[in-house]
Amino acid sequence: MIRNDTNVWVREDDDHHLLGREVIHPATERTGTVGTVFIRTSKVTGKTVGRTAHMRPMDSSGREWTADPRELKPLRLLAPDVAGAW
Repeated sequence: MIRNDTNVWVREDDDHHLLGREVIHPATERTGTVGTVFIRTSKVTGKTVGRTAHMRPMDSSGREWTADPRELKPLRLLAPDVAGAW
């Protein structure tokens, strides 16, 4: 999806590594599951001017929240892609 705002193009980052992951925002200690990451691109320069991650809450508060995805940390590390020796 690309949306036309005043001075920027807004599109979804479908390949962001945190999509669907449980994350924590260390500064606020809020936790959530990343549902969408938007990228804002300047219409004038064509450069990325910002990113926003949208999270669903994990604390049953019902309050969705947003943050810069660079500030988020995964709650659980993914297992390495190594086949077990059986």
